Amino acid sequence: MSWKIQPQRSSSVALLHRGGCATYPDQVGLISREDAMIALAEPDIEPCQVCRPDTGLLR
Repeated sequence: MSWKIQPQRSSSVALLHRGGCATYPDQVGLISREDAMIALAEPDIEPCQVCRPDTGLLR
C-alpha cells in the first residue's frame, strides 16, 4: 500500500491520501507507510475524509 500528500493550499491544510484516492489523482511522489505515519504526526497535515488513509496506518 502507498500514500500521497496533497500540498497545502492558501485556505486549507495539506491532506494525506491513500495512493489510489480519486479525490487527488496525482500519482507522482507516492510515499511509504513510515513516511505517511510521520506526515500524520505533523500539525499541518490531515487525513482525507474520503479515503481515510489513517485507518490503513493503524494496523
